[in-house]
Amino acid sequence: MIRSVKLNWLSEYVDKDGNNALVGRAKPVEDHLIFKTAVLLYECHYLKEFHFNMKSLAVATAMLKDASPPLTSIDFSLPHRYNWEDIYRVFSLPTLVTLVIRNLLSPDRPAFRFPPPIPDGLHDRHAISNIQDLSLLECGPLTQSISPLFQWPRNLQRLNYSPARSKCEPYWRTILRRTGDISDAVDLSLQVLAPLQSALQELQFDLGLDRHWILPFRTGRLFESFTKLTKLTAPVELVMYSRGLSRSRYNLPFYNNLPSSLQGLELKFTILTSWHSRPAHSDLDTEACLISDPAHQLFDELSTLAIQKDGQFSGLHRLTLTGDGDRAFLVRCRHADDALKDLEDNDVQVVQRDWCRQSKEAWI
Repeated sequence: MIRSVKLNWLSEYVDKDGNNALVGRAKPVEDHLIFKTAVLLYECHYLKEFHFNMKSLAVATAMLKDASPPLTSIDFSLPHRYNWEDIYRVFSLPTLVTLVIRNLLSPDRPAFRFPPPIPDGLHDRHAISNIQDLSLLECGPLTQSISPLFQWPRNLQRLNYSPARSKCEPYWRTILRRTGDISDAVDLSLQVLAPLQSALQELQFDLGLDRHWILPFRTGRLFESFTKLTKLTAPVELVMYSRGLSRSRYNLPFYNNLPSSLQGLELKFTILTSWHSRPAHSDLDTEACLISDPAHQLFDELSTLAIQKDGQFSGLHRLTLTGDGDRAFLVRCRHADDALKDLEDNDVQVVQRDWCRQSKEAWI
């Protein structure tokens, strides 16, 4: 009795010599094989979980053309051109709980053309989807043109937004100006997620590994409006007000940026931010501590979470510090240790993953 199925089709079929065995007819044969296999599987009456990883949206739309298979999870990449109606049909599949979409609005794909806007007829569709876990991977920027997509789920609990490129780099600005969207501010990107503010519980939010998004941006209370958010993963620049490029732009404690419902916070330190403004050939030891380092202000602010633990953030129990580049770049000094100890003493577990330099690493 089959209760759970996971069907993966993530690469081209190859023969024993490593050559593509479907040359000349790759797409039709591949789609046909996936379709027939899936049809056989979803006729199992006791099937509770059906996870389907496929290469293209075309396979999903073919399956949904004449039936509603009991798929619980779908993972697919978008082609160069696609219809929003097809994406809407995937969202409206009644059994679907987890959805991964790759290359949405992504200019890195060959022959990229910015897709037409979501049709007016789909703007008024609200709460038609049972999806609870949505990932937008290797995608383009969040713009107002795709905001109706976030109205479709009735109770989306987890969102992972991981773009391939930064919205604010010059390459993207040229493309976005053609669509009338010339905003660079991070807060405007988060406004696109406004339909999710009262339901979302976990948010992984990034803007691409590019320093252009750091300037300019406005941060005031970015995540505070997500009233049910229990877990947040974001670059440290979006959460903290102390940065190597600009200190304390707002005269507000940084925790005003966070919802009081938060239980876990993961901060990614981007190597593109200049935390240590010291000469490349400094005589200082690699573990030396400079009082002027902006990182000290950051850890001072982090330690204020300990003070707020009994009040505003009574549920907070985990802080994760993660490097978001090829090389860890912050000095581990007594100031950082004191701040992190304050958190540990107030029942906030601190998880540290390669954010500080090792003693033998040279400054770059």
